[in-house]
Parts: sequence; structure tokens; C-alpha cells
Amino acid sequence: MNSKIPEYIGRLGAEAKGADFLPDAWRSCVSVWLLVTRIPLPEKLVAYRSLPNARDVAFLPAAGAVFGFLVTLPAWFLAFAVPVSASAWIACGLYVLLGWSLHLDGWGDLWDGFGSGRRGDAMMAVMKDSRVGSFGVAGIVLAIAIRSALLSGIAHPLWLPAAAVSGGLARFALAVTAFWGQYPWQSGMGLDVVRNFGGYELFLAFIVSCLMFPAAPAAWIVAVPAVSLASLGMAMWANRNIGGANGDVLGASEVLGELIALSIYAAIY
Repeated sequence: MNSKIPEYIGRLGAEAKGADFLPDAWRSCVSVWLLVTRIPLPEKLVAYRSLPNARDVAFLPAAGAVFGFLVTLPAWFLAFAVPVSASAWIACGLYVLLGWSLHLDGWGDLWDGFGSGRRGDAMMAVMKDSRVGSFGVAGIVLAIAIRSALLSGIAHPLWLPAAAVSGGLARFALAVTAFWGQYPWQSGMGLDVVRNFGGYELFLAFIVSCLMFPAAPAAWIVAVPAVSLASLGMAMWANRNIGGANGDVLGASEVLGELIALSIYAAIY
């Protein structure tokens, strides 16, 4: 991929000069926003594809950063009057209700699949079961508790940049998994994304992620390689054990990336 970076830079430069670049970028942002959040947009602003394609997913880091910031804002204000630990739980509760639940669903399914002790199609059958098992419940509870604990451990004035950076880089983690994952199945939410998410889309997702650098330079520098390696490992594990990275694996990689990025932010700041 490194040898193609100059080609990707040239391609992005050429696209940026086109009159359709910004409108297309906006449509991509709106498309992924409406998929991964429950925060509505004004009707006149909505112009999106019914399901995000691989190009749209490259803009997920921007949507994730804005989502993390906005959803944490009410609890940030509340923390001036309510104990910080309680406000952190409220922030995480809003985060789950307004969109993180989509990724937690995949995270829980992956825990159920892993906990079943099966592999291949048998593990996939467990993951596709609409019922949540004890392993799935445990995984979801742990993710919510860890995120709340990490947020409460960060100085209150830094909550908003922490939520923005971790939310954005978590969606970049999803993009890394989409790039390295296989998709041998003929249907599913991840079909178009995983099969068509190439090097240029990953490069574009990284460029979008760079927008978060000014908010927390030190955490960004450490978190980007950390979430990338974790997502690579997630994709390789999924390829080997269930045949590829489906929508559940993409969601799980986002949750893992979020916890890693927020942990790094808490450790540095």
C-alpha cells in the first residue's frame, strides 16, 4: 500500500478540484450519520444513499467524532452540578441510546460466538442468533462500564475532545477491519463495504481521521497505530475463524477501537 500513497495523494488532489467533491463528501457524511446514529437531520439537509457504500464509510471517522462530541455535551454540562462519575454514566447511556448500540450489537454477537467454543459456520450460526447469550450480555456490560469508567477518570474539562477523538478513531478502526477483512458471503450489511473497501478508501479514512489530530495530538499519535493493529488482528481472527469480517465484526472492531483510544487518552491526559 505504501507504494501507492503518491498515487492516492494525486487522486485525492484531482478529486478535490472537482465541483462535486464537497457535495459528494457531504452526502457520504450524511449517509453514514443516519446509519450509525439516531440523531435526525433536517429534511432539507438530507440527501443520502439508502445504504452507505465503501466510499461513504471512509467518512465514518468524521461522523464518529461529531457524534461523540454532541452526545457527550449534555453530560459535560451536567457534571458542573452532578458528580462526575454519575455524569460519565449518563454520557455513556446517551451514547448507547443514540447510536453506539448498533456497534455494541456486533460486539455482543462476537462475544457469544467466541464463548460458544465453535468455529466456522457453527460460530456464525451463534452470532446470527437474534437472542443474546450470557457471553454477549457480559461483553456489552463490560464495554459500557469500561467506557464510563475511562470517561470519569479523565479531567472533566477534557471530556469533549476525548469523546470526539475516541469516537472518530473508533470508526477509523472499523475502516481498517473492512480493508483487511474478507467477505465470502452473498448477502449481509458488510457485503458492499468489505468487498469494495480498498486502499484508496482506507487512505481517505486516514485523511479524515487527521482532522482529529489538533484536538489531542499526543493521544492521536499513539492511538492511530494502536487501533490499527487491534483492527488488523480482529480482521485476521475473523478471516481465520468464521471465514471473514461481517457486520458484527465491523461493529466489534469499532467498540474495541473506542475503548483503546479512550484508554490512551486517559493515560496521556
